[in-house]
Amino acid sequence: MPQPQDAAHARSSKGKYSQVPRTDDDAKALELDAENPKSPREERPKKFGGVVRAVAATALYCLAGPCLIFLNKHILVDIDFPYGSFLSLMGLCLSTCLSGGALYAGLASSEQLAGMTPSFYATRVGPIGAALALCLTTGNVAYLYNSVAFVQILKAFAPVVLMVLLFVSRLERPSAVLVLSILIISAGTAVAVQGEVHMSAYGVAVMLASEVFEAIKLITMQILLVDRKFGSVEGLFVMGPAAIVALAITSLLLEDVGDACAKVAANPLPFVAASMGGVVVNLATNLMVQATSALTLRITSLVRNFGVVIVSTWVVGDSHITDQEYAGFFFSVLGVAMYQHARKNPGISLGQVVADLRGLVCPAAAS
Repeated sequence: MPQPQDAAHARSSKGKYSQVPRTDDDAKALELDAENPKSPREERPKKFGGVVRAVAATALYCLAGPCLIFLNKHILVDIDFPYGSFLSLMGLCLSTCLSGGALYAGLASSEQLAGMTPSFYATRVGPIGAALALCLTTGNVAYLYNSVAFVQILKAFAPVVLMVLLFVSRLERPSAVLVLSILIISAGTAVAVQGEVHMSAYGVAVMLASEVFEAIKLITMQILLVDRKFGSVEGLFVMGPAAIVALAITSLLLEDVGDACAKVAANPLPFVAASMGGVVVNLATNLMVQATSALTLRITSLVRNFGVVIVSTWVVGDSHITDQEYAGFFFSVLGVAMYQHARKNPGISLGQVVADLRGLVCPAAAS
């Protein structure tokens, strides 16, 4: 299911989605190295420890997300629990409580909470929480109608939705490279959708709605919280209550809450595991960015999505992917790579993008 945080869409210094930011930890590490030069023998253990942390964080990130995806699919379909809002509500309640506990214990910064009035929360955080709730709900419901692999293929279309809304809201100006990447992603997704044997039009519409709500959440965060910069734990605690209220209302209006509670009480273990899995995914994402960089996170995310498609098709047997879908997915991933490269390097020319991607795929040819 779509996750609440996305490091690749963080705010740039100009307040626009124009580049992938570098982490503060990287800059601080460079400053400390310059101020306190050490011998190669002293640096070796620190570098080795950094590599170990990066490998461990990457492994956790690559395993936690897919495990939660397959677990949610099992709950929604095999346990016959068609309540996407209620499922998201349980996970978000646990994440909010744990993040609040971490802030109370002083394990994370809470500077931005100072001066936050009820009026500020209702007018600025409330709409973001509502968008997050709708994003989580529709993201879960999509698995009721689509296979795990097909959902991952549709997720590649998310940058297109975000960029179109950014262009419409005039938060970003279109460039030739961004437009081309959007066209490539759109064409690849269209080819993949046409190749899906058991396609549900309603399922595709729900997944696209999830991507729209995710883009709205990111844009409203940029507009309404332009003067606030929350840490990961602090941001989860701030957004949580607003999203919980929206999820509770949605669940009460659209779902059988009594039946949902009865099924949770009859078989609580999968639901507890799913709720804990959401916490682990958020933790893994934060550790991944801290141990590597936001750019590495986005590249790893692409590889992870492809791995989920392969596992879902060849190991779990949940999906049947045709050659046409694989081809469309490949072009979509190529477009996403071009899109992310263009966002990281504003003003880059199309020729330079092609040269850089060629060098990444075949370094010998580039040299």
